[in-house]
Amino acid sequence: MSNITFHKLSWLQMHRDCIELYQNKVKGIKVDIIVSIVRGGAIVSRIFSGLLDATPITNITLTSYKGIKKLSKPIIIEEPETDFTGKTILIVDEVSDTGATFEVALDYFKKKKAKKIYTLAPYIKPHTTFIPDFWQVSYDSWIVFPYEIRETYDGFVKLLGSAKHAEGKMLEIGFHQWELDAVIIE
Repeated sequence: MSNITFHKLSWLQMHRDCIELYQNKVKGIKVDIIVSIVRGGAIVSRIFSGLLDATPITNITLTSYKGIKKLSKPIIIEEPETDFTGKTILIVDEVSDTGATFEVALDYFKKKKAKKIYTLAPYIKPHTTFIPDFWQVSYDSWIVFPYEIRETYDGFVKLLGSAKHAEGKMLEIGFHQWELDAVIIE
């Protein structure tokens, strides 16, 4: 684990990055509907829905795991029921890490006869195979989003072998004790 670095985003930084992305790259585009890649894209989609004048949001759900086994590529487990024919859509996720989720989603929506498809993720990784049309920041570290308290804690317990070490690591990367108090079960 010593070579893994972590970058904990604050709510404020995430919101600022989304606002700057909108102002610098997205403002002025016309979108009929936002497609949120859930779960990660849900919050970012809501932010951009407001910025794009209350553009409606629908969801697509993909997974990269079947049980505990990592799949070679993500699969769609929940499809939107919306008719995309002739519409301009914006596919949103929070990060393009490997790019595989975006690639599967884009292939799916290309078959839906949309007029135009844009992609957006505020964050990308330098090694991603898919660069969204709109992105703001590239991080070469593990991004810890502000809503990932439970997942981060559980992951650190498994990785570090104890609740005490997990708590220490979370404090070290920028979580507050009051956040940890919500998820630590004694």
